[in-house]
Amino acid sequence: MIDYDSLRNLPEAFFDEARKRAAEPFLWSKTTGDWQSIDWGETAARVSDLSRGLRELGVATGDRVAIVLENRPEWFIADLAIMAAGAISVPAYTTNTAEDFFHILADSGAKLAIVSSADLAERVVPAAVRAPET
Repeated sequence: MIDYDSLRNLPEAFFDEARKRAAEPFLWSKTTGDWQSIDWGETAARVSDLSRGLRELGVATGDRVAIVLENRPEWFIADLAIMAAGAISVPAYTTNTAEDFFHILADSGAKLAIVSSADLAERVVPAAVRAPET
């Protein structure tokens, strides 16, 4: 049983549970027709690595980071890594146009965007270049 009163935030709850269940399957995705799992330990390592990378890129507490990914394990990993870095997630649909991305980035003041493909980057990068700096 999780003692929620002892946990300060969602990333802390996740890492606490990941320590207990390291080898158990946690996230699943279909790759080349077969379902593949990522265990708690591997997920925690990916979250930690991405969180550290965000901080090394200059993301600070309270900064906003856009997530432009399909519904897949990497979305969860990115969201939790952003929270673990002390930043705020700005989710955006992968179906958005470049103009949509411009408004999302400009209105949110996102400092960085995590995208899943070069095709998405082709719509996000021009929007990010146009968005005012925060």
